[in-house]
Amino acid sequence: MECARKDLTIHKLRRTTDFENLTFRIGGYTDPDQGRFYHLWKNGEVLSIQAEPYRRPGIDYSQTSLSTRPFLCDREAFLYLQEVLQTMLDNLQFGTENNWAHLVKQKDNTYSLIYTRKEFVRLKCPVWTKKVNLDDIQVTRIVDCALWEGIHEGMEVDLFMGVHALWSHFVASESLGHKLMNEAGVSHYTFKLLAHVYKSRMVIGVMCEPIIGRRVCPTDRAAVFAAVADIQRHGILLGSLLPHDILITPEGVRFLNISALPHTPLGSRARDALSYVIPRLPSPGRPVYTTPELAVMQFVWSVMTSPTEFARSDILPLLKFREQLRKGKTAITDDPRHRRCTKIGRKILIAPLDCSESEGRFETLDQIVTAADEPYKPKWRSSPRTPYERPNKKLLLPKDGDDE
Repeated sequence: MECARKDLTIHKLRRTTDFENLTFRIGGYTDPDQGRFYHLWKNGEVLSIQAEPYRRPGIDYSQTSLSTRPFLCDREAFLYLQEVLQTMLDNLQFGTENNWAHLVKQKDNTYSLIYTRKEFVRLKCPVWTKKVNLDDIQVTRIVDCALWEGIHEGMEVDLFMGVHALWSHFVASESLGHKLMNEAGVSHYTFKLLAHVYKSRMVIGVMCEPIIGRRVCPTDRAAVFAAVADIQRHGILLGSLLPHDILITPEGVRFLNISALPHTPLGSRARDALSYVIPRLPSPGRPVYTTPELAVMQFVWSVMTSPTEFARSDILPLLKFREQLRKGKTAITDDPRHRRCTKIGRKILIAPLDCSESEGRFETLDQIVTAADEPYKPKWRSSPRTPYERPNKKLLLPKDGDDE
């Protein structure tokens, strides 16, 4: 059990080595409460081994701090039991009904294994696809403990396996997420889920088409926004929109981590809220053409739907009008004082362009009355002096020849 190169695949090992006798550690971790875990793989069979936990003396693991993080001694304790398992490789039982084993230390400082059977993947919905036996899939590469690659019926596939408790919830949620996407008719935004994988009469993973695509970049913003809005219109809210969960393929935008989809039943308030879609922003090559009227409508809509505590001071009157509408009170324009102020401030009446009676009733724009150029006299002075007033004291300037 050694670390292998990234380009080393099971397909290459089958042609160059005695592959059936090789044992791989495809995963493992240590937990101060549950123990040390080792996930082994041999010729298509998986066996998970759980050992006693390791705790550094004098450390309180109930509090999350820097002292509870794994250190060199934790790593050494993990590798020590891995060496113990290496001495037991010839006696490990793969391919039986038991997929789990407990490593127990005896009184004479030797170790033994107690085998048992554990079922981790508990689906949140009935199996809605076909079932495929793990033995019928030719595994070609193991990326990590949860992600495998293989070939089924001549087609490359990706496998999401729940061989331990950490990833079993992910497999169950992935199955439910794909089911919701299929029912909503937006499964073309995901990599299609092909089947549920089972072993020894229990589901251990799901199989989907190969995940191949490039990472998303800023120029894909418009396409991503359009895809997210389309999915949301169908009543599904994507729970994970991280850059590494979005891929661009020749068929368009594809989203990963479908397990993060929340369940929004029909008729619920959350389902009704999904009908509100934020308009996309302009992007290079795809500007948003708008009119002044549409811009005003979008501004009013944003104000009417925004919380009051986040509003700017220049839109507080509009928010006050909104509150009056919500409470059923009369609007500002119904106030007599407001109507009086409006009449006083109305000095110019502009006729419509298509009005035939405008001639003779309104002054033409060419008749400009010249205003008298008088000094500005403010009603309330903020300072005792204005630019139009002359100072009381005169400034005496020397004449030519006075310098002598």
